[in-house]
Order: sequence, then structure tokens, then C-alpha cells
Amino acid sequence: MRTLMKRGTANITEETEVKVARMASAGEDWRTGKSIIECNRYMLDNSVHTDVTFNVKSTMLLAHRTILISRSQVFESLLTSQASSGVISIPDIEPAVFGKMLSFIYCDSVDVDDSDAAGLLAAAKKYKISGLEALCMQKMKTGVSIESVCIVLNHAADSQLKDKCVEFIFKFPQQVIETSGFLQLQPQHLLAIIADDRFNVKEELIFETLVKWSEKECIRQNLSVNLPHQNQVLGDIVKLVRFGLMEHKYVKEKCKKFLSSESYVDIMEELAELGNNSGLIKKKRGLVATPDDSNSVSSTLTSNSSSRVFDHGASRTSYGATQGLPSSFTSFPMQSNNTRVLHPRSNPMETSNSSRSSQDIPEVTDCIRPVEAVQRYSLEHRERVRLGYFIEREQRIIVERFEATQSGKAYTRDNKDGVSFISSENLKLHGMLIYGSHQRPGSYEIELEILVDTGIRGSDLQRVYALKTSMSSDGATKVYELIVSPAVMIESAKVYTIRALFKGQASFYGVKGVSPVLKNGLQIDFVTDITCLNLTSKEIGQFPGLIFEKV
Repeated sequence: MRTLMKRGTANITEETEVKVARMASAGEDWRTGKSIIECNRYMLDNSVHTDVTFNVKSTMLLAHRTILISRSQVFESLLTSQASSGVISIPDIEPAVFGKMLSFIYCDSVDVDDSDAAGLLAAAKKYKISGLEALCMQKMKTGVSIESVCIVLNHAADSQLKDKCVEFIFKFPQQVIETSGFLQLQPQHLLAIIADDRFNVKEELIFETLVKWSEKECIRQNLSVNLPHQNQVLGDIVKLVRFGLMEHKYVKEKCKKFLSSESYVDIMEELAELGNNSGLIKKKRGLVATPDDSNSVSSTLTSNSSSRVFDHGASRTSYGATQGLPSSFTSFPMQSNNTRVLHPRSNPMETSNSSRSSQDIPEVTDCIRPVEAVQRYSLEHRERVRLGYFIEREQRIIVERFEATQSGKAYTRDNKDGVSFISSENLKLHGMLIYGSHQRPGSYEIELEILVDTGIRGSDLQRVYALKTSMSSDGATKVYELIVSPAVMIESAKVYTIRALFKGQASFYGVKGVSPVLKNGLQIDFVTDITCLNLTSKEIGQFPGLIFEKV
């Protein structure tokens, strides 16, 4: 398609007519042998009898009114209200993106790249071209980028893509919050992201970004940009900033005008009472299972389960209340008013070679989710507790141990999969990654245990965690998170072993294992558990990653 930089439409039309006349005098007919789509393509690329000009950020693109009207109700309204000789300005779309949209309109197909999928989706939404929307959404399901993820989230129609976007944001929060797309997030998405502990960004940056977002949102809502309107569009979102983790001076000078008098007084009084002028007050939330806590695994987790925004397990909480997993990913969705209970067992600290029935292992059905999945976005907001402003965000570290993934791992003869690991630092183990079914949907019954080598007699293993659970897999999602809740305390230099009995169909599995794995100053050495006979080792098999938090 021709793009013409700042040229008059009269000259363009004359040039096209001369070219067509020259072909006609030579006895040539460009239509010969071409399909309808090919003719449309020729007319677009060669500006044959075009009758509308778009000024797309100073790039002139020519098209045909009739074709545009036949494909878009928005173009129909736009073109029938414009003078036939007028130039239509398009200031909010890149020329390359607008050109690709025209190509789809004319030919019903276009190559969508990762780099322009988000922009094309926004353009397709604006002009209500449903076929292009669907094409862009399909492309985005295979991958999002730091620059595009927030735009994709805004336009995501299905929960799977929406969940994938939010998980991506939590993996790269520092980079995503700096993008222009973050300032375009819809309020419900912004609220859910800011509320989540995994959005590991400095509170000052979160607050400053929210102020910028409120300015943009005022403009989007046709409101003048002033403090009352900014507070109006922010609503409860600003309450989710952890102001107690900021400096006294910063809160007073930058944040006070966005806080109610009561909230501001609460924060300042707590800072003074705790006697910490730096504002870096660490009040970790969540239970930790240790060998000394014989009741932790069988606890009823009522205090945390009611206040998690994206509920991956009760050891992490936040300031909204929704629970459960998207129904498209699990056969065990929880209701919003349910309490998650771990069934008690007689002695959670039995050694691994003790007799133990499957009934002693707590059954948990809400602890597994796809890596791409997070909780849906309808938040039942409640007033924050006074110390809520002082809660640190969690700092999850996902240690992945395989370089590649293959398919076809079988689970037969009741053999267990297992792997051992040693950490260079004290940690909390919040969960692990496990592979799902390949080729077709399936389900698994899983019996999991985590053991520590006490070293009392050289090789004594003591159980520190156990559960029995189920999971559903869609056949396409490779990796799921299995949540360990309450978290298990991992001591440095000790050998811990994860073992699981999987009952279900063949799954994906990892190959080209790496050990040691270095990440965020942490070193994890993986060791083959020779007692497990289902081919999982430090080089191959299940458990592609572990989810830690530094303590």
C-alpha cells in the first residue's frame, strides 16, 4: 500500500489516473486473472480511484469510502459526516498499524506480529472490526510483551488471556509500571494489581504512577484535571498503597492531599508509635510451617483466607475478598464466602519411613492453578485495618531448573516423582511448578510430601508438609503452580526432598536440567532423589520450578 508524506490529494489522484490510462492504452487490464481479494489489494496498493485520504500522524493513506463503509459501522458514520474532499485526521494510531488495518479491511487477512498486535487490537476495537479483533486476540494468546501487556489486558475478552496478562505483570512489575500502557489500565484491573502482594514495586513509585493514571483517567472521563476529580477517579485504589512503608517526609509532602484526614492521622500515629522514622516497617503476613510447629499443617486458615485478592493460598493476603480459581482452569472453584480448611492429621511430623495411611494427608482442592492464571477481578472491597498500610509486599522468587520442555511423560505403577534441593539461604517455600497434561485435557490425583534430612542418623528424613489434592489440566497449558500453604521454612545448607505420586495421563516434562540455579543472589542446588523411580531427576522430569520468598 502506498504511503504519501504530506502530498496534496489532487496530485495523487492525477498520478493514479495517468498510470491507469497508460495501462489501458497499452491494452493491459490489471483485473485479469485476479480474485476479488486480489483486486481489492491492487486498488489499495496502487490507489486506484481512491476517494478518501487519512492523515495518520502526517502520513497520508488513501482508501475507498465504499469498501470502508461495507466493513465498519464506525467508518460509515465517520465518512458520511465528512465532506468528500476533506482529509480525515487520525492522531491516535501509528501509520503502520492503520495501514495493516486497511489491509485487513480490503483482504480479510493480515500478518499480525508481536510488536503490533496490541496496537492493531486497539484500532480494531475503535473501528469495530470484529474479524481483526479475533485475529489479534488469537495472536496475543501466544505471547505478550512488557509494552503491550496492559493494553492486551484492557481488551481481553476471555479469562484465560486476562489471567495470563496479570501473571505477566507480576513477573515484570518494575518494567511494566513504567510503560504508557499501565496508565491506560481500566480501574478494576488497576485496583486488583495494586492490591496484590506480588506487585513488588516501591510504594513511592506506585503512588506517583497512580497520580499520573488519575490525570489520564480524568481526561478519558472528560473531567477537568484537578484534585477532587483525581480523588474521584481513584476511589478505593489509593487506599491500597502501603503508605506506612514510605518516609515520613514523603507521606507528608506528596501523599497527604490524596488521603482522608482520618487515614493520614492513622498512618502518622502508627509511625510515631512504632518509633521508626524510616518508614520501613516490616510486618510479614502468613503462617510458616516448621518442624517445631506440629499444628501448623492442620490449621484452619480462617484469618488469611478471607482477605486475599488473588487467592493462591492462604499464606498470602491482601485487602479485597474474592476466592477460588477461574472455572476455565479448575474443576474446584471456591465460593467467595468459603473458608479454606486443611483437614487435620494425627501427627504431621512423622518420619518418611513411618507407616502412614492416605487418610492422614490433608485433602486440598484449591491449591493448584496455571502459571498464567490469577483470580478474577470482581473485588469485594472492605475497609483496611489500621496496620494495613504497613504490610510489606511479598517478594516471590521463582527458581526454574529446566532449559526445555517436551511431552509424553507417563505415570504408571504408582511410582513417585521426586527431587532434592539445597538452598544457600533461609527461605519460605510457597509452592512449586508442576507440568500439566499434553495433547488433550486431563486430571490428576496428587499426593505430595516435603521432607528434610535431619542428619540424626545420616539419612533420616522428617516430613514437614503433606497434602493430597486434585488438578485439572487443559492439555495446552504446560506449567501449573501448586501452592504450599502454610509456607514451609527452608533452612540453608539442609537437604529438602519433594516427592509426589501422580495418578493421571501423560504430561509435559522438563529436560536439560540446570544445577545450581542462581537467582536474585540465591543459589539452589538440585540433587536426584534415588528412591523415586518415575524418571524425575536433576536432569529431567517433573517439578520444573520452586517458588520461594526470602526471610
